[in-house]
Amino acid sequence: MNLLKFDARHVQSRASNLENHCSAQADPHRGSTSPSLPTVGFRKWRGLSATMRSTTCLIFAAGVWCNMERIRPYLDQDAMILACDGALRDCLENNIVPDAVIGDMDSTSEEVLQRFLALGGEVHRREEQNSHDLNKALTMAEGWACEACVVVGATGGDRQHEWANLLTCAAASMNIECLGEDHVYAFLLPKEMHSIEMVPGQLFSLFALPVAHEVTLEGARYPLLGETLHMGSRGLHNVATGPTLGLNYSEGRIMLLKIHPSAKAEGTPEA
Repeated sequence: MNLLKFDARHVQSRASNLENHCSAQADPHRGSTSPSLPTVGFRKWRGLSATMRSTTCLIFAAGVWCNMERIRPYLDQDAMILACDGALRDCLENNIVPDAVIGDMDSTSEEVLQRFLALGGEVHRREEQNSHDLNKALTMAEGWACEACVVVGATGGDRQHEWANLLTCAAASMNIECLGEDHVYAFLLPKEMHSIEMVPGQLFSLFALPVAHEVTLEGARYPLLGETLHMGSRGLHNVATGPTLGLNYSEGRIMLLKIHPSAKAEGTPEA
């Protein structure tokens, strides 16, 4: 049995039950308490046909953000935008109005919430403490059939929160890209052909979580051909040889960690 897949299904099922339960609770910031009604209002999506809607969700968390130049392209894709409650103030200060904010609302003020509501946003209070705010946001995105998520602010700040955020992304059943200050953490699904934009000479590493089967990697100094990766250092310190990496594998979960070209290189790849 693949333990990672089992854990991901367990987390998703449990979180979905909590989502359904919480949707039925009275909330002064929500217009209805009926669990059968949608719990997210896509203001950007309402004017788009189903074929034009993006299947990507952009999530803002309360860690350290990368610079806005790296975030801006995702804001132009008509993606659903969610904010964890601790990131709402920063969103508004950067002229970003999410479709919804989610969390227990202990990290934002009533003044910020009222300002957000006046701008047409929706507040979804989830007070249970068995999952953290990024978990709640990813569950909401999965419930709306998003195929991929880009997360800003998952890393930096409190290291315990950072680890919780990254492990939550690893357990999710979507392709997820976490934009850090200097790094990108990409959690990639199996049975897909992944084309990953790189710069020739850019450093990256592959990590199996906990194992990945039939891994094929092209466009790297150290390619792979149908190999099995186990949790450890087997995929550490590789180098892109062209503008893209080609990656696919049959089973498991892989995280690709790459250093952003603007950051200083860390260490030297070993032969």
